[in-house]
Amino acid sequence: MVSFSDAQLQAWMATFLWPLARVLGLLMTAPFLSDNTIPQTVKILLGCLITLAIAPTLGPMPAVAVGSWEGLAILAREVAIGAALGMVLQLLFGAVALAGELVATQMGLGFSTLYDPASESSTTSLTAVLTTMAALTFFAIDGHLALFGALAQTFQTLPVAGRGLHTAGLHELAAYGGVLCLHGVTMALPLTMTMIIVNVALGMLSRAAPQLNIFSIGFPITLGAGVMMLSLGLPEWLRAFDQLWEVAFDGVARCAAAL
Repeated sequence: MVSFSDAQLQAWMATFLWPLARVLGLLMTAPFLSDNTIPQTVKILLGCLITLAIAPTLGPMPAVAVGSWEGLAILAREVAIGAALGMVLQLLFGAVALAGELVATQMGLGFSTLYDPASESSTTSLTAVLTTMAALTFFAIDGHLALFGALAQTFQTLPVAGRGLHTAGLHELAAYGGVLCLHGVTMALPLTMTMIIVNVALGMLSRAAPQLNIFSIGFPITLGAGVMMLSLGLPEWLRAFDQLWEVAFDGVARCAAAL
């Protein structure tokens, strides 16, 4: 009869449960994977598959009982690490959404909104288009594979242990939100400046020819100029999305090293 000791069972549970907590923390906040349209069962099964693939490469786990207070603290720490890594990538979509909101407002499309089931909020149609482009760029550059590779790398740079999180890593995460927002403003800057020039020209036209109904001709002109600039700048937008993903994955590595 085969028998197992309590210490062996605790070691086997720790080898699977603690890495699973980090993986599920990432799936809870990462783009696409945290979508509410994906059933929770699918997310848990995906997390288990990823954990089974990663677990053999991990070193020995801390000699701590899984059900003890110290074991629960390690579990909470792993969830926080995974959630922090996913939040870095989630901030990227916040930067793209910021750029879309700024551009849509300047083009006069601020009223053109639709319901986003992922965020459970209303968003402008232009923001939806830009976020879709960013998502397609993510999969085109194999970002999903890079995401899982970065997750596996965190277990080498940040192994499962009983120590707490460093405040430097949390500060790095908070500062990275500002970096990505700066990228979003930079992406929207060329079109925003174009819309400002168009609005100034329309203002001068209304002063030179007061009999013109500037409200009836202003909207088609600003909308047409915005669509033309978006069409001309589409290749640059795609390159900007590619650079944003590189910045985001660099942020994942830095936050993992600082936590």
